[in-house]
Amino acid sequence: MITSSVVSIGPVSLWTDEQVVEYRELTEAVYPPRTAADWPGRKLEWSQAEMGVRVVDPSGWLVSYVGVLTREGTLDTAPVTIGGIGGVKTHPDARGLGYAALGMRRATEWFHEQHGVDFGLLVCEPGLMSYYENLGWVVFNGVLLTTQGAATVEFTFNRVMTQTIGRPAPVTGIIDLSGPPW
Repeated sequence: MITSSVVSIGPVSLWTDEQVVEYRELTEAVYPPRTAADWPGRKLEWSQAEMGVRVVDPSGWLVSYVGVLTREGTLDTAPVTIGGIGGVKTHPDARGLGYAALGMRRATEWFHEQHGVDFGLLVCEPGLMSYYENLGWVVFNGVLLTTQGAATVEFTFNRVMTQTIGRPAPVTGIIDLSGPPW
């Protein structure tokens, strides 16, 4: 029953050894090593989450995770603070039960608590867009610039979605993440 699940957010750097092991086990269940080796995104440079939302079911099992970070970037050359969501994963045996939605809601609440985050941004496979739309995210049809190595490049690997936090979610324009995607 997801209503008695524990949803927490905290710095990834402060995880206990046990929490690190649980996260690795979840990652391997979602992305088995043989599958992960063929993932085209593995060749990209990605930012690491600063904060992690952990969703633990009533038995104490880590069933879902949402990576969270904030970044100073620009929207149409104007400075903005962007709340990033990345690395969302739910154990295959726990999908469709609402665990990821609990984690996503907590991540969005955290952005609001930070007082200064302008909007949220995530990237996802096209097949997941309707899922995120149901959680209040909108499709961004502009240009997303990221850093790969020492170069600024347009991000075209996945679709970009945004969410209103301190200002309306942009749906067009040019967002520069001033760093790698997440």
